[in-house]
Amino acid sequence: MITRKDIIQGTPEWHEVRWAKVGGTRSKGLFTKGDTLYLEMLAEYTEQYVHEESYQSAAMERGNELEPEAIFEMMQYTGVQVQSVGWLQSVECPILGISPDAISEDETICFEVKCPSAKKHVENCLSQDIPLDYVHQCVHYFTVNSKLETLYFGSYRPEALKPLKVWSINRESLVNLGTNAKPVLKSVKEWSEIALNEAHELNKQMNKGVELLSF
Repeated sequence: MITRKDIIQGTPEWHEVRWAKVGGTRSKGLFTKGDTLYLEMLAEYTEQYVHEESYQSAAMERGNELEPEAIFEMMQYTGVQVQSVGWLQSVECPILGISPDAISEDETICFEVKCPSAKKHVENCLSQDIPLDYVHQCVHYFTVNSKLETLYFGSYRPEALKPLKVWSINRESLVNLGTNAKPVLKSVKEWSEIALNEAHELNKQMNKGVELLSF
């Protein structure tokens, strides 16, 4: 794994290193049928990165503002000391990467934290497992970071009756990448292996796409 501590999340350099990569946001596409992820990746791969100011909603701005506070609260809760890092990139499949919210010095523990709306936070807190909206991203941490042993996922809202809810998963944890109605349970390790194989196939498909576009 390549660790980029020299990059600050949200900067033009960060956006550029994520260009034509499958990060946490796109990770669900590795488990979805269709060409959407392939076309997105190929379009970026065949063009140079040009920085454009991205739109940030009020909710996104709030999340960015609360994230340091949320990470501090998670450190207090878990007893784990973490630091910020810009980008983690897989060596096994270079099109895979992720921007962790925080990571331990030995890179065996990561934090992923959300600062949602009041309704979403209550919904999160009532969920026994990591909410389905976020599970693909959580699995992606393990796909990218071969050293990772434990991921702590948190939902944080300081105004709430229960400000912080934290879950933890490891490679042996069973997680659902199906739906609530039709769950599909496998271990994080199994899902990560599937994702890595899909990423390798995607990379091959992109190379073929480049050849087709070159004629």
